Amino acid sequence: MMRFIKRLLVLFLAAAFLVPSALAINESDLQKQIESKSKELEETVRQIEETQGVLDDLGNQSQSLSKEIKSTDYTIKNLELNIKSSEINISKLGFEIEGLGNKLSDTEVKIKEKRESIASLIRSINQKEQEGVLEIFLKGADLSSSVTEISRLHQLQASLSEDVVELKGLTEDINLTIKTSEDKKGELEDESANLKNRKYIVEDQKTYKQSLLKQTKNQESAYQKQLSELEKKQREIDAEIGELEEVLRKNFNASLAPGRGFLSRPFSGARPLTQEYGYTAFARTAYKTKFHNGMDYGMPIGTPLLAAADGRIVAVGDNGRVQYGKYIVIKHTDNFYTLYAHLSRQSVSVGQSVTKGEIIGYSGNTGYSTGAHLHFGVYQTMELKKFAGAGTVPVGTTMNPADYY
Repeated sequence: MMRFIKRLLVLFLAAAFLVPSALAINESDLQKQIESKSKELEETVRQIEETQGVLDDLGNQSQSLSKEIKSTDYTIKNLELNIKSSEINISKLGFEIEGLGNKLSDTEVKIKEKRESIASLIRSINQKEQEGVLEIFLKGADLSSSVTEISRLHQLQASLSEDVVELKGLTEDINLTIKTSEDKKGELEDESANLKNRKYIVEDQKTYKQSLLKQTKNQESAYQKQLSELEKKQREIDAEIGELEEVLRKNFNASLAPGRGFLSRPFSGARPLTQEYGYTAFARTAYKTKFHNGMDYGMPIGTPLLAAADGRIVAVGDNGRVQYGKYIVIKHTDNFYTLYAHLSRQSVSVGQSVTKGEIIGYSGNTGYSTGAHLHFGVYQTMELKKFAGAGTVPVGTTMNPADYY
């Protein structure tokens, strides 16, 4: 019996660490608010997809000033819709967290009632067990009443077992609710960060458009001249980096590389792979070495990017309108680095430790890029080398990211 009571005390202690919830609003009204926000979110997502479709079509057109301006305008529109989506989702998550708080409060009450019921049953059982079966028989007016009294003792013990099972279920339920609530709060923090950073990205896009118009004086010839100069500079830098990395790849040591599963993909959900690692069709015509040193994933500007593994930020740079544009480098081990390039915004700083799945920045179209995407690179060795007209560029022994997912 004492062992049984000890198990009950463990359950009581587990229930004692509950956090009281805030004053709840009507549950029905709360559910209506969540459903309303869900529908509003669905419509905004539809508009985002529609706008992204226009951007995808523009990406297939030849480079021109009018195309660049139109792409920038639709990018701003898409980002503003994403900002709206974040605002709706923040509101929806707030209602969901409140609903979970209400559930926690209700379950707390049930646990309290169940604990009181169990305590009462234990007292009754202890009292009857102290009397003993023989004493119950002797005290009984007749055999029937004695049997009834013993039967009641067994019923009390059965009720106690049922209450303990129910209490265990309530405790498991409340633990699950607490975890779900914590997950929702994590989502809320991420969405709040997305909202803040997307507002900055919109302003950056507006600044870029004004700069473009100022530099070209809204003339196609001036834009094409500027484009030609950038492409020439890019070819020079790319040729030098490509030749260096081609030599370094011959020194690749497979025994120093981690196994499969070390990396997760640096984004949530599914994204199209627009260019693989290696001697791709595009690389054969676009690069002197004919080799692509990473993997490209197509995604809208402002898509949150995630650390592919635990590590430390060793570089947060910007090559301007050539090479990688805005980029981040994470060091994971002494022989393993990851590169995230063509970003619209970085949200980490050098020296910062990050965990797998943590938001580190947002996808973009900076540097030498023909459309919004993420260039994801994996390196065994790396150094940050300076190039005229590009600043500091990551260079090293590249590996195929697909080998480490």
